[in-house]
Amino acid sequence: MKVLMLVPYFYPHTGGTEKYVKDLSTALVLAGHEVTIISTNLPADKKAPAEEMMGGVKVKRLPAINLFSYLPCTWPFDLKLTEGYDIVHVHVPSFGFARAVAGKIKQPVVMTYHCDITVSEKYFGIPMPQWFVAAVERFSNFYARRVASRVDILYNTTETYAKSSPVLQHFPIRSIPIGIFHDKIDEMQQKIGLTPDKKKKNQILFLGRLAGNKGCDYMIKAMPEILSKFPDTKLLICGEGEEKAHIVSLIKQFGIEKSIQFYGVITFEQLVEIYYTSLVYVFPSINRLEAFGIVQLEAMANNTAIIASDIPGPNAVMDVGRTGVLVPKQDSDAIAKAVIDMLANPQKAIEMGIAGRKLVDTKYDWGTIGQQVINVYKEALAKKK
Repeated sequence: MKVLMLVPYFYPHTGGTEKYVKDLSTALVLAGHEVTIISTNLPADKKAPAEEMMGGVKVKRLPAINLFSYLPCTWPFDLKLTEGYDIVHVHVPSFGFARAVAGKIKQPVVMTYHCDITVSEKYFGIPMPQWFVAAVERFSNFYARRVASRVDILYNTTETYAKSSPVLQHFPIRSIPIGIFHDKIDEMQQKIGLTPDKKKKNQILFLGRLAGNKGCDYMIKAMPEILSKFPDTKLLICGEGEEKAHIVSLIKQFGIEKSIQFYGVITFEQLVEIYYTSLVYVFPSINRLEAFGIVQLEAMANNTAIIASDIPGPNAVMDVGRTGVLVPKQDSDAIAKAVIDMLANPQKAIEMGIAGRKLVDTKYDWGTIGQQVINVYKEALAKKK
């Protein structure tokens, strides 16, 4: 099959959707299919080429401007760009590409609905007015339902998220999880000599964009209680973002600077080493902008236990109690209790990490998941006949 992926942002812009599209496209190419990705050239200051080959996938970037924080705006989409493809696969949000093709081309349109549109509860540590959040969500949900009703097949990545989504609950639920290419992680582990004895039993990890929806501040607020029981605990924070100044101010307020280590943006080698050597990865996201959490797969692929917020989507990735534990969202006391339990029982955490790796091997391999997507394409083609 010849597949056209339409995605609002793509590398060098980074995020979960971009990684999903890249990895799914790679899996399809490895399965013998031809894939082209059309996206925008944002962020323009990165000066990414208008066309390039990326791991056997053709990438085209259209000129665009960025409205607000996450709304790419391109010139009117030329439907001729879809000619010659068997399947057009759109990824939302944002909805510009989906609106341009849904119900307007002869090929079947498959949509991956990555998450609902919402507004983070705060920016730069400042809470957003609830009326504003509600107004944005009401309009975006109405608009999303209209566009989604015009595609041939709609799916998301977890059933718990679909059942709780004000958009997806209006459609038949179909969920296909995200995968991970763990072979590259295995190669890096071997290259840098990572073995089970390298696990640091006092090291915990937060890795993600430092944005309001990621909940890093709740991890920081848990640290004083953790340090009161285990004073030698080290928290590694990997990532950058608009909330960093607020997070740094909290660290200073609690006087715990010596227990925190910032890494910023890291290389793949650093990522593997930091995941692997940490006893536990904490994933404290707080709202519906987080619909899965690929970072959980990365942690499990590196034999690391997880503590995650019990929110729709992320709560369906782990095997609860076996590969990690869930805690209520925005609950620093619960995070502290869960971390303390791991630090007090490091062998339990290590066993959870081992079980997590087995779960990745059996459930989240891209070869298996890619075939599930191919089956969706075949079904969409059959519906068009």
